[in-house]
Order: sequence, then C-alpha cells, then structure tokens
Amino acid sequence: MSDATAVLTGQLRPVEHCSRCGAGFVCGYVAGLPECWCASQPLLPARQIVPGQHCLCPACLAARRQAGQAPDSTPDSGPDPAVG
Repeated sequence: MSDATAVLTGQLRPVEHCSRCGAGFVCGYVAGLPECWCASQPLLPARQIVPGQHCLCPACLAARRQAGQAPDSTPDSGPDPAVG
C-alpha cells in the first residue's frame, strides 16, 4: 500500500489522465491511498459537472472552479426560447 509521502515526493507514477487536457496525475484512490488530493477541494456546482467526464488534474479542476465564479459563465445566457 502506498502512503501520502510517496505521492508528495513523486515516487508514484501518474495513474490517471485528466479528462480535459490529458495530463497525468496521481489519484490517491487509484494509488491505494485513503484519500485523493481532490477530496480536500471545494465541490463543483452540479451545472459545472460534465456527464461522462471523469477526473480532472489539479490545474483543470482549478480552472473549472474559476470559470464557475466568473460572471456570465453559463454558455447560453440568452432568453429561454421555451418561455415564449
């Protein structure tokens, strides 16, 4: 079993690839650790979760969080055509 020290010192190889950019990173759960680095991050709002997309690397997760905090971050903020 791996420990957090091995992750922090880079002794573990990347075991996951970011769904957005393809960068390799260590997922603590996949590496056999009790927690992953992402467990300490704020949760993304449901509207920012992409169906079928799996783990994001630290940089892409931070970018997704930042995009959600920006004004007018919704892709289609025009009037709803179903509302008449």
